[in-house]
Parts: sequence; structure tokens; C-alpha cells
Amino acid sequence: MADLTGKVALVTGAAKERGIGRAIALKLASLGADIVIADLCNDKSESDEMWGELNSRAKEIEALGRSALPVHVDITDEKAVADAISAIKEKFGRLDIVVNNAGAAFGMNLSFMMNPADWRKMIDINLTGTFLVSRAAAQWMVSLRNGGAIINISSWRGRYPYPFLGAYCAAKSGVIALTEVMALELASHKIRVNAVCPGKVDTDMERMAWKMKSDAFGKPVEKIIEEEIKKIPLGKIASPDTIAGVVAFLASDDGSYMTGQHIYVTGGMTLMNV
Repeated sequence: MADLTGKVALVTGAAKERGIGRAIALKLASLGADIVIADLCNDKSESDEMWGELNSRAKEIEALGRSALPVHVDITDEKAVADAISAIKEKFGRLDIVVNNAGAAFGMNLSFMMNPADWRKMIDINLTGTFLVSRAAAQWMVSLRNGGAIINISSWRGRYPYPFLGAYCAAKSGVIALTEVMALELASHKIRVNAVCPGKVDTDMERMAWKMKSDAFGKPVEKIIEEEIKKIPLGKIASPDTIAGVVAFLASDDGSYMTGQHIYVTGGMTLMNV
């Protein structure tokens, strides 16, 4: 089993209970890492739903015997990212693992009909946010000279496009390209950079997509899920824990000879014309 004892990991987009970020944070904590859990919160009061969820994640991590630092960060805001890194410096004094999980999918439309504001926002959250966090973290990690790992959560749609998802596909494709470039740039500093490209995962975001399809086609959500499963050779939807296991491998010494890779976790969907 991988051992991350003594390591500090930053996981963005970690607040949601049914989310990949939470699963990753808990998995890394279970392997011994202290965790910085980051998400977009309006304020630091319990009345803010996202901040309340982030604090719940912190308690889960602490229950595993690890330290947790919840931080409010807008990953599209350079200053907010810098402030988050400063908070990590003050609390832990080191950073070994960065997981760029925060992302969004909205505004489905034909690309030639898409609102430019929605396009920019999608690129900002999914690609520019990954860049800003990776940039700030890498600068500090290089100075620490401890090596490390940056893991970007892309999507299989970054290489397998789909109608109505032009901005999302473009952003996630950009994440893969950024991963490859930064892997080359940071290799001499012993910092590995890889991407994980999930397929269908049972998250709030995926369930929202199923509901949209249900409404659009007038079918029960259960029927939509059945149809989705038929497209997957392994015959099941992934859980967030499945993605977390791959991230943990890449973060640990078990993945120490891997960099610049984008790994599909799709149950075989990349082998099908779907």
C-alpha cells in the first residue's frame, strides 16, 4: 500500500459530499497525508453551504488522524490562489501533492451559438484555474527542492469530443496539453505532472446531466442511467473512490516513474464509438 506519511496535499474542489474531490482528499488522508481542502465559498460562516461542507470534509479528515486545512479559494483569481498558498505555508510549511480537481460544466449549447461569456467562464474555471494553481504551487515546490506531484483532473472528453460540449471539451483538452508541457518543464525538479481523465462517475455533476437528459427526452432518470451503463464495456458507473485510487497511485512512490501522462478511467468507453 502507498505511504504518504509526512506529505501535504492540496485538493481543490473538495467540498461536495458526492464529489471526486472529497474522495481524493479522504483517500490521501487515509494513506497518511495532511490535507488542504479548497473550494469556492462566499464567506466563512456556517450559513454558507459550501463553507459548511468544506468544514465537514475537514472533520472527516481529522477523524482519520490527519491534519486538515479548509481554505476558501476562487481558482480563477490569481490573488486568491496566492493567499491560499500563503495559508498552506503558514500552517504546514511544505507542499508535496497538488490535485487540480475543481471544475465545472454548464451552458450546453452548439459551439456556434454559445454565449462568449459562458465560453470564457468555462475556460477560466477548467483551464485557467488549473494553470493558476499549478503555477503558484510549482513555484514554491521548486524552491523547497523536495520534488512532488501535480495531478490534474481532466476528462475523457478532452480527447473524445461530444456535441454541445465545445467549451468543456476545449478546456479539458487544454488541461491535458498543459499537463504534458509542465511535466517537461518540472521533470528536472523531480516534480511529476499527470492527468486523470474520468468517464462516467456518480457525482452530483453527472446526476445533473442525467436529469437534463431525462427532461429533454421524456424518460425516467433510471432509464437514462441504464442507457449510459450499456455504453460502458465494464458495465458500471465509476464511483468517486475509483478516481481517488488512481490519483493516490500517481501521488505516491508507486507512480514515481510516470509523468506527462493522461490516464483514462472510463471502464473501456474510449474503446467504443460513444
